[in-house]
Amino acid sequence: MLQKRKLGRTGLQVSVVGFGGTWISQLSMDKAVKVVQRAFELGINYFDTAKLDGDSEEKLGAALKDVRDECVLATKTASRTRSESLADFKSSLGRLKTDRLDLIQLHGIDDEKTLRKAMGSGGSLEMCKKARSEGLVDFIGITSHKPRVLIKAIETNEFDTILVPLNVVTRQALEDLLPRAKELDIGVAIMKPLSAKTSQLITCLYNPSLSLLSDEPELRSLLGQDSASMVRNALRFVLAQDVSVVVTGLKSIKEVETAAQVGNRYRELTSDEEERFSVQFGDEYCRDCGLCLPCPQNIDIAAILRFQTLYATYGLKSWAKKLYNGLEVDVTNCTECDKCEPKCPYNLPVVSLLKEAQACLQS
Repeated sequence: MLQKRKLGRTGLQVSVVGFGGTWISQLSMDKAVKVVQRAFELGINYFDTAKLDGDSEEKLGAALKDVRDECVLATKTASRTRSESLADFKSSLGRLKTDRLDLIQLHGIDDEKTLRKAMGSGGSLEMCKKARSEGLVDFIGITSHKPRVLIKAIETNEFDTILVPLNVVTRQALEDLLPRAKELDIGVAIMKPLSAKTSQLITCLYNPSLSLLSDEPELRSLLGQDSASMVRNALRFVLAQDVSVVVTGLKSIKEVETAAQVGNRYRELTSDEEERFSVQFGDEYCRDCGLCLPCPQNIDIAAILRFQTLYATYGLKSWAKKLYNGLEVDVTNCTECDKCEPKCPYNLPVVSLLKEAQACLQS
């Protein structure tokens, strides 16, 4: 059976590999139920979904109705007001075929303005707390792509869990967020263990979940020469960190079995694996907070510095060049207007970093 870890101060024991519901919306009800039930049979007990994930809530509800009390059910509300999130919550209960949730999460809180609205008077957090007081949900979490925002959120002591991206080429959460979460005993769930943000879109390394999409030789060098090896190594990297559960999208029994095998046989990274995954970030490392944007010239500063990190830190040079040269606006459009640098919380010399990226990445 899968190994389990404590989900922070919730005290819940969750399988180290969780089931993300995004992709089962593409399956028939019958096929989706079989995939979910196979996951449960193999020891996966953490199931994460959202209203926005098509009909995945209905499918999870149908698959797990007979074992509801043996599972941890987590869903989300992307609404920011109390009334709208209440409607989300009630409809989620119905679709999941349950009278209570283990975890409700404020979804996609990617900037401080949105966080303040959700936590303010009449915000969605009020609904979550009321539902908790009425016994309709046990714990409250928050999801975000921005570690800086999550740090501010958990320091309010209103949230029990976080859901944040982490993978071999997306490590911002490791710097400050995960250590702070450990100090506060916050449960840490990881999303996107198999995908990397490129520009404005998330480019999956696997299509749609654990099936290899990217055929970049450099990625194979980092993760393995075949799909199964890449999946195992990517998940093993995440499980080596201070996290409770890694949530990955699954849409076939084969995918479920591949992911479950990692959690079942997980051991700490070998010295060879530690060396392979080890990277050194310089003092002028962009954390991808995005606060330098928008640029008056429509330069995607965050994306370009992300590509430079892929190039210089991870050695994924061909891939980084391909991504950079696919942008519509490059560094040559920079007028050095000095709008970006004052907004950088890390006081990075953004303009000079962009020029350095241009020199490395241009064809």
